[in-house]
Amino acid sequence: MLNHAHAASLLGTLILALAAAWPAHASETRFAVYGDMPYMATLPDGRTDKQVLEQDIAPRVAGMAEVDFVIHLGDLGRPKDACNDTWLHAQKRLWEHGFKKPAFYTPGDNDWTDCDRATVKPRQSELARLDAVRRVFFSTPHNYDPAWRYSRQHGQPENASWTIGEIHFTTLHIVSTDNGREQVYLDDPRQALSLADSRDAANLLWLKRAFKAAKNPEIQALVIATQHDFFEPLKHGSSQLGWCLSNPSFAPICEKFLQGTKTLGKPVLMMHGDTDAYCLDQPFKTEGVANFWRLNAPGDFKPIDLSIISVDVANKSHPFSATSLLAGGPVPDECVYEGVKP
Repeated sequence: MLNHAHAASLLGTLILALAAAWPAHASETRFAVYGDMPYMATLPDGRTDKQVLEQDIAPRVAGMAEVDFVIHLGDLGRPKDACNDTWLHAQKRLWEHGFKKPAFYTPGDNDWTDCDRATVKPRQSELARLDAVRRVFFSTPHNYDPAWRYSRQHGQPENASWTIGEIHFTTLHIVSTDNGREQVYLDDPRQALSLADSRDAANLLWLKRAFKAAKNPEIQALVIATQHDFFEPLKHGSSQLGWCLSNPSFAPICEKFLQGTKTLGKPVLMMHGDTDAYCLDQPFKTEGVANFWRLNAPGDFKPIDLSIISVDVANKSHPFSATSLLAGGPVPDECVYEGVKP
């Protein structure tokens, strides 16, 4: 029989263990995010990023009970790999059997618009590859928790929304190459432009719907996931807003980000990939908007890692935080693009 001192010691140990396993705040939600990977890049230890993803990253995330789901922000590989169904199915299996978490995915340009390049063997219609992406990832129902109220956009099923607790999430299909307007080599350019216009219109409607949902009093934060980097300074000058407000293809959606965030008045996080800067910053501060954050996710050859995002709606001044899974520590708050600071 245990004496009182021994029983108290065991109880104390149990309480400490439970405290360590439980999130720091009851209001906190955690999820994992990465993109632009695996590119079959070789690391110093001789392994590829695919091996690191499968051997190190996925098992660790699978064991994290506090992580609700995983988001991939597009570019499932380099076009020579990502432009075939076998590769797409392999990534889907990794999420199901490696990460063992519900997974959400928004397409990248490598996954379809780049499939008609001369470097891809065989070259394929980019529009046919978009159909393939939709068939592999979005043609069957997802088995998500009904409480999340998951839904898809009619006609553009890769645009999804769901709600966990006080946080509303949405994905938007926006890729580089001007969202499919540039470098159309094997398809009818007029058809490609028309479909790009339709995607843009659908994205604006879906984003408007997201901001409307976030106005609900029970929602305290909005999280948006897409592939394209709207803020890259190297291509678009020194402004943090860069292409976001100046490129005709993206200005309408960027203005909606800006005005919708101002009107909402609640924290908004936009997550994207597509470039090599790894950071969590506030690019709309120059416009006087302090409730907008963006995460440029790990991948794109640098760094080979995954971010654990914590959303604490009780922390009004800094509700979003990001930690590197493998490297440890917080994500940088300055965005450095190939050694150039914006």
